Amino acid sequence: MQESRRRFVKISGAISLIPVLGIQALSENKALAQGRARSKRAGLGSPQKKGAFEPLPPSNVDDISLAKGFQWYPLLKMGDVINAAGDKAGDCCDFIHFHPGENKDHAFLWVNHEYVIDNVLYGKRVKAEDKTKEQVIEERKLVGGSYVEIRRSRANGGRWEVVANSTKAFRIDGNSQIPMVGPAGGAIVTGTMGNCGGGFTPWGSVLSGEENVDVYYQDPAGYGWGNFFPHSKRDYGWIVEVDVQKKSARKLTALGRFAHEGSTVVARVQKKVVVYMGDDAKSQCLYKFVSKNVLTGNAEKDRDLLLEGDLYVANFKKGQWILLSPENEKLKNDQKKRFVTQADICNETREAAHLAGGTKLNRPEDVKVDPQSGEVYFTLTNNSDVGDFHGSIVYLQENAGDHTAASFTFETYLAGGKSSGISCPDNLTFGPGRHLWVCTDISSEVMGKGSHASFVRNSCFRLENDEHGNVYARHFLQGPADAEITGPCFSPDEKSLFLSIQHPGESSYYEGTTLTSHWPLGGSAKPLSTVIVVEENKGSFSR
Repeated sequence: MQESRRRFVKISGAISLIPVLGIQALSENKALAQGRARSKRAGLGSPQKKGAFEPLPPSNVDDISLAKGFQWYPLLKMGDVINAAGDKAGDCCDFIHFHPGENKDHAFLWVNHEYVIDNVLYGKRVKAEDKTKEQVIEERKLVGGSYVEIRRSRANGGRWEVVANSTKAFRIDGNSQIPMVGPAGGAIVTGTMGNCGGGFTPWGSVLSGEENVDVYYQDPAGYGWGNFFPHSKRDYGWIVEVDVQKKSARKLTALGRFAHEGSTVVARVQKKVVVYMGDDAKSQCLYKFVSKNVLTGNAEKDRDLLLEGDLYVANFKKGQWILLSPENEKLKNDQKKRFVTQADICNETREAAHLAGGTKLNRPEDVKVDPQSGEVYFTLTNNSDVGDFHGSIVYLQENAGDHTAASFTFETYLAGGKSSGISCPDNLTFGPGRHLWVCTDISSEVMGKGSHASFVRNSCFRLENDEHGNVYARHFLQGPADAEITGPCFSPDEKSLFLSIQHPGESSYYEGTTLTSHWPLGGSAKPLSTVIVVEENKGSFSR
């Protein structure tokens, strides 16, 4: 989610004007980068091949624009019925995870729903104090996530379609009762919201990150849910684990509380499970969690591996992972005595991380691990406070390739800006041919303006290497007006790319009474966040 997107989104935590790790630090400070040369490692994907899709020219149309050789179609729109009980898909689709079904033409999708575009929902701006309790209850149904059954339809040209009468599909939302487990656990809280990025586990569950949660209950300029329902700030800001078989969820407090963009799991049998996480806000940190016990391969035995372990924050000046525990000397000597227990640290993770020496970054968001090399890639979306308007993608190598290691090296993999053609990288995924795919999150407030004059829409790119090993971004897809492109997910057979087209027309009614988008229905229709499918026509994802 864009930090400044909504009129009331105000990320908590201090905004520092001291040097912050971003484009300048990563690209120019060789001491920080520890002298690692890009030529010493193999690049992603392969050099440009004959027959690769032609880069898509940018435009300002209110539609999906796509590289030649590919086609797209809508799969799941906000408000679509997903099951026999009549439950409906929520708003602002985000992270997507593909669960294989009974055969190649049957599957399930988990889809996050990050927040509510209430100004479009009501056709006008409605102040928090003017909302009714009934409106708040309905708004809380639009966040969380959907587990959706899909099948390929022969009658519809082999396209994926939602099974609207499914008995296996279900919703987790802002009204669900969810227990908290781990060091800060014990309570049962109402709802999950701000569900942005995510991940999945070897035992079959989905991880959903609660990101910008303060705007729902606590911010007086926010949604106003706290006007009708009791709450605590410590109820939200966690990684939520969803058991898709049992249709249940729980909040994993051992992974810390902050603006969770996502949670990427690295796991091998007889090894400890590692989870990488970014805190999507200016001057916040990168984290990893290492389980206490090892993965056995038995789903029932492994299901509690993320309840106990060690939480670390990254220090890029030293190239070290700093343990966040009551035994950490800086936390132990805290004059305010805020971090006496691990529960204290998990509840106030940002404060603990800053005190312990975690490096403040330019909005660390998605993290993905190369399935072949084990190298770690993460995005820094931007930080205008320190002059980083376009962000970057960073490569991180754990010592000896061990994801539980205490030290690492790193370098900028690709810097955003006009020269690279990419701005504000957000979500990542590895696709066919070991290519890294990137989706962008330029705020609708700055699209086509100032430093973003040449960036009028958010897009999806495939990263490639030329014959000299230089990294460049090949423009693949562009979204409609105001939309963010997010949640990239390939099917296992690599024939379908699922994408969330989030909040088209989000700026509607902000400065007037006109809809800025009518996508995907066209005409005079209100814009709707929609999961789409992109498939090969004459092109190829891997070429």
